[in-house]
Amino acid sequence: MCARRTAALATAIGLIFALSGCAAPARTGSSFCAQLGRELPAIGQPMGTGTDVTAMIDRYERLLKRAPLSIEGDFAILTGLLQDASKVDPTDKEALQEMADATYAANQSALNVRDWVKSTCAVDISTGLNIDPPRLPTTTIVTTTSTVAP
Repeated sequence: MCARRTAALATAIGLIFALSGCAAPARTGSSFCAQLGRELPAIGQPMGTGTDVTAMIDRYERLLKRAPLSIEGDFAILTGLLQDASKVDPTDKEALQEMADATYAANQSALNVRDWVKSTCAVDISTGLNIDPPRLPTTTIVTTTSTVAP
């Protein structure tokens, strides 16, 4: 009886570890910044060929998987915009205009992501350059002074 419980417990623990290994990447600022660090400097490079575009979309998709909820929606808009742009026929004036309109509509999302990435990761995502030391959480230290009464 005791051996069965031990075996069942060992199986359950093994299953938990196996399933946690399949879990999605952490959606935290530090996880996002770490992934962004792996994507540098290529994230800021111009896209001149179809291969460059595909590589950039892949970068944005990897970052989207780690984007914290605070920027996930805006980052999804930018990733979708890149995906849509990769499918546009450059000779189709109407499709180009629709893409331009979508780009203007995504401007606020781009600004939100840019500001968040600058303040959290200290990177200008449009150039891929580090700009400042990353923001660190502040710690409040309470100091007390004591005086001895005469």
